[in-house]
Amino acid sequence: MKRLLRFSAVLGGTSALALIANGAMAASESGGGGTLPQLDVGTFPTQIFWLFVTFIVLYIAMSKIAIPRIEYVLEERHSRIAEDLDKAGKLKADAEEVQANYEKALADARGSAQKLIGKTKDEAAGKNAKAEAEADAVAAKQVKEAEARIDEARTEALANVKDVVSEVAGDAVAKLIGVKVTKTDLKKAVALAMETK
Repeated sequence: MKRLLRFSAVLGGTSALALIANGAMAASESGGGGTLPQLDVGTFPTQIFWLFVTFIVLYIAMSKIAIPRIEYVLEERHSRIAEDLDKAGKLKADAEEVQANYEKALADARGSAQKLIGKTKDEAAGKNAKAEAEADAVAAKQVKEAEARIDEARTEALANVKDVVSEVAGDAVAKLIGVKVTKTDLKKAVALAMETK
């Protein structure tokens, strides 16, 4: 970078010198006596001297003051950009790590939630099965008790029916044929008639 700036400064000074020389030649050839003092051939040696002095002073000023400052600013900017890129890379790595940790924690939370849901379902199914078995047992017991009561009621109803039928049959026989039949005979006849059916 430094060489490039020096080369451009030298090239600029050389081109300026060439332009002045061309202008002086054009003025001397035209023979107009030169209305401009910088184009007068007689003042060329002093003009060339001051051109070199000015060029050397500008060259020294550029090489010792301006170019080092420009290089310092460029290096400072380059180092700041490099630091910023390093920080950005670290922040990106940190962000990726945080995202990976977040995704892992989220996956773990989902997995534990699924396990908890499965465990809760299993517990509920077990409780439901136990409650269902208990309800079935209670229902079976109640059905047996109801059947026993029904059997008792049937037996009692049959006994009552036999008594009622015996009485009705005794009354019917007494009214129809006028014979009074004893209760034991009536019960035997009703029992015999019910068994044959």
